[in-house]
Amino acid sequence: MQKTSKYIGTPVKRREDPILLRGRGVYVGDITLPGTVYAGFVRSPYAHARILNIDVSEAVKHQDCIYVMTPDEAVFLPSWMEYPGLRQVPRYSLAKGKVRFVGEPVVAVVSRNPYTLSDIVDSVHVEYEPLPPVVDAEKALEKDSPLLYEEWGDNIIMHYTFKAGDVDAAFASADLVIRERLANQRYAPTPIEGRGVVAYFEKTRGELTVWDSTQFPHVLQTYLSQVLSYPEHKIRVIAPNVGGGFGPKSSVWPEEVATIQLAMKLGAPVKWIETRREHLLVCGHERQQIHYIEAAFNRDGELLAIRDKVIADIGVYGTFWTETQPVMVTMAAIPGPYRFQNYAYEVYCVATNKAPYSPHRGFGRPVAAFVMERIMDMAARRLGLDPAEIRRRNLIKAEEMPFKNVHGIIYDSGNYPEALERALRMAEYDKWRRIQQEERAKGRYIGVGIAMYVEYTSPSSARLSQGLGWKVGGYDSVTLKIEPEGKVVVYTGVADQGQGHYTAYAQVTADALGVKMEDVTVIEGDSKLCPYGFGAWASRCTVTIGGAIIKAAEEMKKKLKAIAGKFLEARPEDIEISESRLYVREAPERSVTLAEVATTAIRDPSRLPEGMEPGLEVTTHYEPTAFTTCSYAIHIPVVEIDPDTGDVKILRYYVFDDSGVVINPTTVYGQIHGAVAHGLGGAMYEELVYDESGQLLNTTFMDYLIPSARETVNIEIEHIETPSPNPGGFKGMGEGGAIAAPAALANAVEDALAPLGVKITETPLKPEYIWRQIRVQQP
Repeated sequence: MQKTSKYIGTPVKRREDPILLRGRGVYVGDITLPGTVYAGFVRSPYAHARILNIDVSEAVKHQDCIYVMTPDEAVFLPSWMEYPGLRQVPRYSLAKGKVRFVGEPVVAVVSRNPYTLSDIVDSVHVEYEPLPPVVDAEKALEKDSPLLYEEWGDNIIMHYTFKAGDVDAAFASADLVIRERLANQRYAPTPIEGRGVVAYFEKTRGELTVWDSTQFPHVLQTYLSQVLSYPEHKIRVIAPNVGGGFGPKSSVWPEEVATIQLAMKLGAPVKWIETRREHLLVCGHERQQIHYIEAAFNRDGELLAIRDKVIADIGVYGTFWTETQPVMVTMAAIPGPYRFQNYAYEVYCVATNKAPYSPHRGFGRPVAAFVMERIMDMAARRLGLDPAEIRRRNLIKAEEMPFKNVHGIIYDSGNYPEALERALRMAEYDKWRRIQQEERAKGRYIGVGIAMYVEYTSPSSARLSQGLGWKVGGYDSVTLKIEPEGKVVVYTGVADQGQGHYTAYAQVTADALGVKMEDVTVIEGDSKLCPYGFGAWASRCTVTIGGAIIKAAEEMKKKLKAIAGKFLEARPEDIEISESRLYVREAPERSVTLAEVATTAIRDPSRLPEGMEPGLEVTTHYEPTAFTTCSYAIHIPVVEIDPDTGDVKILRYYVFDDSGVVINPTTVYGQIHGAVAHGLGGAMYEELVYDESGQLLNTTFMDYLIPSARETVNIEIEHIETPSPNPGGFKGMGEGGAIAAPAALANAVEDALAPLGVKITETPLKPEYIWRQIRVQQP
């Protein structure tokens, strides 16, 4: 397919952009139905407290107050993860009996006027009995720590171990053992648009319609059916334009469910839009892990074994959809592109009085890359090897693909050694090393970092889904429909949050079916109109929807060729399709248009081949045979450090990427740029800071810093294509920049300050942290 593709691999302009760039998109916040009323939440001011009494008497007297919902009406929000060792937590749409983090919703109020909503919220009086909070995961493991869930007897949400190979023997034979405490901070996904929902319950027909800024309409539909005990076919979930997802929108949150409960009770459209403060306070924290890691090497730099103890700060709980999975993915992803056979770890997922742990772009893998790539650089320095050389000596070779890593993950394709060499050439690595030495003599501190990773994308196995306790299928579906005039409509079960689905899927459809791209329309994001989809998360949709489109197109072409064969008096196998025209391969002048074939199939079925049913509509379901498809990349930043202030200046940033067959190079470049910017924020700026009482201290963009266009660097990008074994050869790639950037920049900073003996063991790389590390070595 790649060699004959007209549209795949072409930088087609994105169809989405004219609408979005002109401000004509329709987001949840833009949807206001007649009679809309507005929901808001009374939130806990305490990190840990018992709820003693709720007084709503003043609130209900307000002239604009329509309804106040207390925890007595809250519904249980069950987990969809039931793997061994995971403790289930008591989650409800409103807190019951106890609050466990600042900002937890306790009471929901409804106002007819959005401008008086906050007044009604403030008039609800909740009496609390404050309890001691715990905000440090390591302290939460101590025997005398306050308990979030008294019935557990400790604060461990999940504890598990893993061992492969003879780890002890490998360490006993090692020439070098690295032992470090490596830590990553807690930070937030911060999409441009926060969470939001508009819900309307039409009582006459009993139909519930939900407009939600969600990454998975069908999954949300199924979950709502379960928690509300309402028939799934009477629930419709629509994802309109979504202003970024980045993970937390692939969860279902208490506020969403409470808003929908209110709509069902009142029979009026109810709207809730999250504020930025609410987003930072309660939505989608991730990353925060501490690794006490040991790595064994021989004198030639060969990695022999890794042993790790991990303490992950989950907060009050993991969201219903993923629970502690980001940490599990961290541990599975630590091996990266390297070959070693001995691996052991022990993981403590710890409950603290912080906001819930949630999916976040990268999903545990940024921590994995940071840990592994820091260890590789530290070992290189101790062994007197160049950081590039130690990686060369440990990379999995192309001829070993598919490769089963030490954790049991199958790498389906890739050429890591070639990619590394090409990345070094692209970045002029040797030249920068010469410049580094020359500038050090002048007192300048320039560093070059390298970080490699393997991104597990497109997890779609229904069998694995059930094994993890997920109550939904792991496949995706496409309906391909051809209208009488020859126009093609593609209905997918997923939803777009800026990835460019409407363009990419049209490109795939046009090539797979042999039609003009301008004749293809893509419709998605509606659980009623579209077939089932598992959602847009984990960089999966290119593989799964792309595969489903190709599968549907193959079925559709069989019927089209059979009809055209009758018209042209030729065998179906001799018919070709190109640019919406069907012709005889050896006599292309004998042809018929797709519109003619479609008109016959739909409006004049008497002319169809005998026994053929009318219509041109195919629905297919696609599930990759492997659990995951593996993308990978090498990031090489060049930085300069001011030793007097600790300030980091990025001079260059290079990315060499393999994301399989590229559908649209412009979109891929945009994804890499955006993801690197996301990773840059996590590496250098972003951090959610709690005080000892559990209060989050930075709940606005004034004090929670994200990189702006000024801080985001120009990025030089090159690709290598190693097709995956899936249809089309596609791989996912939406998270890679966020995965590698923290590790690459940490390596570059330490490399720059190597003459001063500075060691980088945590993020973010804020100037004060770097300055302190310099002062430790140079008092």
